[in-house]
Amino acid sequence: MKIRIEPEWAMVTVCFVDIRGFTTFADRATAREAVDFLNEFFELVVPIVSEHGGHPNQLLGDGLLAVFGAPEPLPDHPDRALAAAVDILASVEARFGERCRIGIGINSGLVLVGTMGGGELTELGVIGDPVNVAARVQDATRDLGEPLLVTEATRCLLEDGDDLLERRRPLRLKGKPDPVEVHGIRAR
Repeated sequence: MKIRIEPEWAMVTVCFVDIRGFTTFADRATAREAVDFLNEFFELVVPIVSEHGGHPNQLLGDGLLAVFGAPEPLPDHPDRALAAAVDILASVEARFGERCRIGIGINSGLVLVGTMGGGELTELGVIGDPVNVAARVQDATRDLGEPLLVTEATRCLLEDGDDLLERRRPLRLKGKPDPVEVHGIRAR
């Protein structure tokens, strides 16, 4: 029996993680090789999200949607999301090296959270513009050659970790009338 989460509005930080070039790899690999690779990737990444207090919300093919601040409220959800993203980048690099490149987009804001679905298929739904922005920012990591992009909305809420970030050029995102300010990881 699944636990039902009553619908509510919540301030959260959303983190999209995506494997770059996976479709090309999958087209050349056997079905077993592609699934084994994804399972190895998720076995690495999902526990990192959980260790930082996040909720691994959905597997999206070769990507992951993680939510920090729901279903359990976390006052430091932006800091936890950024720390998880930095750990994910380091862990993926250590485990896979050149075999796996990822992009991570992080955004914070007010979303509708609750159990959604019907019949046998129910899940924690997270709906709202902050989710869409996080997904589009993650898409932009590819174009900008950045492993991680964090929106200004998230940066403003950070209690710690702001020193890890530096401003990048604003992004024009589908559905947003104004450019969205983003920050990448400061050169190490």
